[in-house]
Amino acid sequence: MSKTLFLFAVLFCSISLLAGDATTPKAEVFGGYSYLRSSGNGFNGWEGQVTGWLSPYLGITGDFSGHYRSTDFTEPTTGVSVSADQNLHTFLAGPTLAGRFGNHAVFGHALFGAARYSVSGNVDIPIVGGISTGIDSATKFAMVFGGGFDLGISPRFAIRPAQLDYLYTRFNNLEAIGAGFSTTNGHQNSFRYSAGVVFRFGGD
Repeated sequence: MSKTLFLFAVLFCSISLLAGDATTPKAEVFGGYSYLRSSGNGFNGWEGQVTGWLSPYLGITGDFSGHYRSTDFTEPTTGVSVSADQNLHTFLAGPTLAGRFGNHAVFGHALFGAARYSVSGNVDIPIVGGISTGIDSATKFAMVFGGGFDLGISPRFAIRPAQLDYLYTRFNNLEAIGAGFSTTNGHQNSFRYSAGVVFRFGGD
């Protein structure tokens, strides 16, 4: 953990030193596609962020995401199918540091908050029909370290082609399996890729 924090601090300092003349918004809103990978399992979903800038280089970010995965099995003789829908949502906030180069920007962030997973089961029986029910859910501590870059199209609009994050969660063994992490060590290390569009408001 200490090594991760040290590398994050180095990233912050490097971005600040390299930054040139900045086009500085007062706030930014990001939204787009997100892919989560953990323990060999992949989740598709979305991510949204709202960042208020205290200076050209320092901001406070609220981050929200949802990732989803489904598994299913059909018994060939009876035709009975069983499936599980696994959902993971994160609610995070923390500092963001950016280096700005005209309309373009690179950034890093450290975000802290909670992750909530839920899993529901579905059984489909021929002739009888389908039955769905919630099975389990839990909310635990989560944090993210990462960053990315924005390609400015104009002072008010940018494309974010890549944001790469390390996501740490602390579900217990049973919760982790239910969430689709397939891990039994009391915490989970996941990696998140996101891409989308950025809208900028206020500023120069």
